[in-house]
Amino acid sequence: MADPLEELRKRLYKKEGSFEARLRRPELTPHPEKAPLSWKEETMPKSPPPYSRKRLWIIFFSLIFLAAAGGIFYFFIFSQAVSSRKIDLVILAPDSAVGGERIVWEVALANNNKKALESSELVFEYPPGSKILESGARGLRLRKSLGRIGAGEIVKISFSAFLFGFEGEEKRVRASLEYRPEDSSAILVKEGELSTFISRAPVGISFELPSEIRAGQELEVKINYVSNSESTLENLMLELETPPGFAFKKSTPLPEAGGRSWKIGSLEPGEKGSIIVGGVLSGGELEEKSFKARTGVKDNLGDFSVYGQGVGTLTLRRPFLEVDAKVNGADSYVARPGESLEAEIFFKNNLSVPVQNVVIEGTFLGRGLDERQIRVRDGNYRSADKKIIWNASSADSLRQLEPGKESSFRLQFAFLEDISVRTSADREFKVVLSLKITPGILPSGFFGTDVTGEDILEMKLATRLQLVRRGFYFSPLVSNSGPMPPKVGQETTFSVTWSLINSTNDLENVLVRSSLPSYMNWKGILIPGDAAVNYDPNSGEILWRVGELKAGVGYLSPARELTFQIGFVPSSNQVGQAPDLIPKVTAEGKDTFIDSLLSVEAPALTLELEDDPKIEIGQTRVVP
Repeated sequence: MADPLEELRKRLYKKEGSFEARLRRPELTPHPEKAPLSWKEETMPKSPPPYSRKRLWIIFFSLIFLAAAGGIFYFFIFSQAVSSRKIDLVILAPDSAVGGERIVWEVALANNNKKALESSELVFEYPPGSKILESGARGLRLRKSLGRIGAGEIVKISFSAFLFGFEGEEKRVRASLEYRPEDSSAILVKEGELSTFISRAPVGISFELPSEIRAGQELEVKINYVSNSESTLENLMLELETPPGFAFKKSTPLPEAGGRSWKIGSLEPGEKGSIIVGGVLSGGELEEKSFKARTGVKDNLGDFSVYGQGVGTLTLRRPFLEVDAKVNGADSYVARPGESLEAEIFFKNNLSVPVQNVVIEGTFLGRGLDERQIRVRDGNYRSADKKIIWNASSADSLRQLEPGKESSFRLQFAFLEDISVRTSADREFKVVLSLKITPGILPSGFFGTDVTGEDILEMKLATRLQLVRRGFYFSPLVSNSGPMPPKVGQETTFSVTWSLINSTNDLENVLVRSSLPSYMNWKGILIPGDAAVNYDPNSGEILWRVGELKAGVGYLSPARELTFQIGFVPSSNQVGQAPDLIPKVTAEGKDTFIDSLLSVEAPALTLELEDDPKIEIGQTRVVP
């Protein structure tokens, strides 16, 4: 008998066979339901019974009890806490004061809390320019210990100082109460502040100068100062800002380095003094020129506290005979050692009549001029008195100068390449060309009138800043190690020395910077050990903050030097090469005499180490 399953399998896999049972869609037969014989009412859900009146009264009185308990809790907890809003801090002082007047600030403290303030200290900050009378101050801050300030207690503390500043300046003080609430370890602060205005400067400044002057004529400016202070003023300085076109020639007394500041020193109450400055002004017709002076003191950081200031103004008129010298179109110039210059000397007759046999004289003053390089066109140079003369015998244009006629001459000269620095007086070199134009015969109608014209061309010499970099393996200062010549994968250390030399002018804010390539390591060894050097491992930058570099360093005193150690780990792709140990080095600083930024560079330091006398040629290339 055949197996039914086997028969079914044959039918399923029979070629061109069909399985009709699988082609029919299955049908679902619903279960029959009987209709209800009668209607039934739908049952509604029961609602909860309403609250009783007794239960509502219980809830109401419970809420009142909770509110009362919360109020009692707040009263006994929060109302007893110490709050800075319940501390009054008031500063009392005059709204205005004369500069240099003694001022007393009274600080009143009231503790309106229900608890005491423990470990209380009052920090009082005086305004800048104050001369503090109390002892124990650090800078402009004075701290006083008050100890315990009881609940409801009032404390008053006084602070005093001589207050300095220029007229109209706002001077602000600040008081900070540091305290610890009773039964607490937290330190809290209450602050207050007050401003006082300077009604009159402690030092009065006035000018004496003409209301107008001819351009090119020598000018004398007198600056008067007087103390309005109740106390002695000490370490006073006076600084003068001159207008464009003013060429300084002389002053009484002599100025400090830079030529624009004077040391007054001490000034007693009511004491007076003056400074007289002489020079020549150039400019256009009816141009206003203003001189500005200020007095005060400088702190250790160089910040200037102004005690008084003033302005003097005059009007410029064209000279009858005008002469004007320019270098690169300017009345002043900053030159480098060895630089050659060409000046153009303009002259003009502003009179309404001709002028005959005009003479123009120029005189070189100062130091640093290379007289061998002077070349005069249409004129002559006399080395005996350092004068240049243009007259009718050397230039036909000067025989008769017609009204409104103008012309010019050219002059070539140069500064010395090597400036000798032998003493501390060999500093701040400058050359001044003083010019004067005069008529050979005074024109008719101008007898008794000064028709001459003057001008000054000032040329300052920038300092020569030198930067030298050297590298050593065999160093007397630092002990180096590692294979020499350097081998791939092994570290060899070297010492690097930077040297700075400065000739004639002081430099400030001097910085020297370079960087290390990625294959170099910073070893952290410095000579001197306290040098202000920063190394950034992320960028590889090396920054040496030199600060001030006096004139004569490297001439009158040893060069400023820094020595540090670096490590070199060669890679296989550097075999046979002398890679850079340090790229180029730059140094920059502000020349205080010319009031300008200077910068110099030194080339990259390579493995050739040309400054190490013990290094052989075969040791200057990386080996496998």
